[in-house]
Amino acid sequence: MNKFLLILTSAILLFSCKTNSNSDTEKTLNSIVYSMDEIAKLILENPEINSVSIGVYKDDKTYTNYYGEVDKGKDNKANDNSIFEIASVTKTFTAYITAQAVLDGKLSLDDDIRKYLEGSYDNLELDRRPIIIKDILTHTTGIKRELYSKTLSKMFSIDATERERKAISEYDKTDFIEDLNNYNLEIIPGKEFDYSGFVAPEILAMILEKTYQKSYAELLEEFILEKAKMSNTSMHISDDDKKYVLNGYTNNNQIVKPLQMPLTGAGGGLKSTVPDMLKYIGFLLKGNNPVVKEMRKPLFYDEKEGDEYGYFWMVDGDDLMMHNGGTGGSVNWLILLPKINSGFTVSFNYNGNNANDLINNAASLLITDLINYPTKNAYYLIRNYIHKTPDNWIEKYQRLKREHSKEYNFDDGSMLNDLGYELLRLNKTKEAIQVFQLLVSEFPNSANAYDSLGEGYFLNKQYNLSLANYKKSLEFNPENKNGIEMIQKIEEIKNNE
Repeated sequence: MNKFLLILTSAILLFSCKTNSNSDTEKTLNSIVYSMDEIAKLILENPEINSVSIGVYKDDKTYTNYYGEVDKGKDNKANDNSIFEIASVTKTFTAYITAQAVLDGKLSLDDDIRKYLEGSYDNLELDRRPIIIKDILTHTTGIKRELYSKTLSKMFSIDATERERKAISEYDKTDFIEDLNNYNLEIIPGKEFDYSGFVAPEILAMILEKTYQKSYAELLEEFILEKAKMSNTSMHISDDDKKYVLNGYTNNNQIVKPLQMPLTGAGGGLKSTVPDMLKYIGFLLKGNNPVVKEMRKPLFYDEKEGDEYGYFWMVDGDDLMMHNGGTGGSVNWLILLPKINSGFTVSFNYNGNNANDLINNAASLLITDLINYPTKNAYYLIRNYIHKTPDNWIEKYQRLKREHSKEYNFDDGSMLNDLGYELLRLNKTKEAIQVFQLLVSEFPNSANAYDSLGEGYFLNKQYNLSLANYKKSLEFNPENKNGIEMIQKIEEIKNNE
């Protein structure tokens, strides 16, 4: 679990100093609703974000809420009928069908994919290592997303013309097979993670269609949509439903038209609603589903990024399954926490420069809050105290802890640690040091607390205090590489003074 939280929280926090007042009445809210509301407030502090949609599943109960406005100045909130592109999260549906096929004995993870393709495809192996099913599921085929012909060169471009968009929608199986036949591998399959976009899932869709003698759309309906009662999820939007599709935006409030994926859409073509995605989460979490168990088996570890992959999902044992998606004008996360029977979807109808950092932070906070359920995260209140009343925020922190320790979680040092680093990124070093000092006071046996305080002092050029705290960190964790490196760096600075 820790490595995934680290991945998400390592993104740069882009929250401004603008704050929202927190009334005492908010303390009476259900902790999940409280978390959703507070996270949305933080995200909407960023003017480029128009709209935030959040759905949470917890112990067979669902919570949905929508914040901001779909189109700036129009006061039009999203709602349960709003349709958004889930993009690459579609791959998790393809993963489910594949896991079912493995359990049905229709295919094996170690099968050479050419076993299921028409023709020889001598080009789909390198150094006698063919592409196998497992390679597709882990983005290690060696096939780059540039496989497709010039017809699709504008596929992910926001400035594609209507003619180019029409050409993309008309790209068919014959075109795809031609491109596949003409592709030359440069990387041995199974060796390196290289996200292949829609290419690898389309190969898998062809294989699934052949093994079951049914179309991908039929398999999708039979194995997932019908069972999960997802009546508002589909590849194609009817004319009657087009009014529910959310406008997407990129930088400078530039509108982006929805993308019509070519071929089956197995890699990114599904459109859905928040309530339907919560049905999907419930479908995956309910019971001891052998398909889900198969789907989350670790198949490949990406040493470069520290990510582990199952069937398209990033996984961490039974703790976490996660996948994100993005189009030219939207981003979203789908995250499951099976051990605590929880999951959520969060999406923005924006995909500009800051979209990934912001949605990663929203996802990270939701994970933390669900793990600590039913206690609430004091982060939101303390952050508000720091920015709104900087002279006495510690007094307010102590009072909140004294009077509401059962309602709010004060047992996790990451709250103060995150607040301190947020202040560092806002160049408020002295304020960050104050937060780290409280962190050390609250968690006197934490190596990480002393490491953080050491960093604050270092950035403030208080080298003696920085050195003392890094040494204290090593007392609790002698393996702290950062502490060792920083001590050497500080001693070199002091020797040159």
